[in-house]
Amino acid sequence: MAHPSSLYRAGLTAFALLMAANTASAGETPREQWHRAAAQQYSALAGAAETLEQSTADYCDTPSTDGRATLEDDWLDAYQRWQAVRYVQFGPVEQQSRGWQLQFWPDGKNLVGRKVKTQLNADTPPTLEDVEQAGVALQGFPALEYLLYDDAMDATALKSPNACGFLSAVSTNLVHVTRALEDDWQSFGERFIGTDSYTHTLLQSAIQSVELLEEKRLASPLGLRGKPASIYRAEAWRSGKSVALMRASLEGLQKGLMPGLTALLESRGHPALANKLEKQLKEVAARADTLPDGLAPAIKGEGSGSEPEKKAAFADFQGFYVQLSQLRRLLARDVAAATGLRRGFNSSDGD
Repeated sequence: MAHPSSLYRAGLTAFALLMAANTASAGETPREQWHRAAAQQYSALAGAAETLEQSTADYCDTPSTDGRATLEDDWLDAYQRWQAVRYVQFGPVEQQSRGWQLQFWPDGKNLVGRKVKTQLNADTPPTLEDVEQAGVALQGFPALEYLLYDDAMDATALKSPNACGFLSAVSTNLVHVTRALEDDWQSFGERFIGTDSYTHTLLQSAIQSVELLEEKRLASPLGLRGKPASIYRAEAWRSGKSVALMRASLEGLQKGLMPGLTALLESRGHPALANKLEKQLKEVAARADTLPDGLAPAIKGEGSGSEPEKKAAFADFQGFYVQLSQLRRLLARDVAAATGLRRGFNSSDGD
């Protein structure tokens, strides 16, 4: 059952984001700007999780085609809200493996699929307590994706008591995790804002998130790093939403990282670099908007389309990869140098 404050919180979240977009940040330090932006993103994530919990309850009470479509839309929206703040890889999200609770990935051994099947074949419907005590492979968005999109889960299967019990338990667990993240990030604010070293911590975290996007989320499934292309190395391959999640990550960087980073670079005498970085990020995001939601159209043997169409799609993704590489270099080299961030060798440096 959804928390009674779901609709109220969702309304407050939308209002807060609207007001924040029109509120000048003059006088705020970069860390104050970053904390405020991430707080808004965590709040949006918690609100979206509560909406997902409600649509899950509605569907399981009265299964319908429209209810299923709403459930899928709300799953994607909440998943994208998580991607938008995924550049924050420190602080409260590290506690109790919350990042893994939200998204167990990479999943090279298909633990999500195997463990969800076990839950679906249990003697009684899984409960919230079962999910809370289970491993992280059963607790987040990929587990819900299996229920909604795996070939084994047809419309009838999703309506079964075990599937609905598990669906409800996972969605409620997501609410608990995201509410805790929202609350703990607020409590973390004084420490984050008042500690100089967190400037470099945030920058390091953001750079790592772009490296992950470039290498693991895009290059690896496309076969751009030695191994043959494989759709099964992609995020959200069952739903075909890999690129939709990448778009959300780029938008999250634009809204969460860039305002504070621009202020930091300008304060240190690097306005041209700030402009160059902002332009590059916009170009990468615009390129992502032209791509399909998933990677299958660019991978041989996956999805529909003729061989020439797949070659054209692959070329489009290659162009996206090149732009992402340029963004990563700007952050990992130029921005790091301008802000005094010392980084160890990273395999994605390439040259």
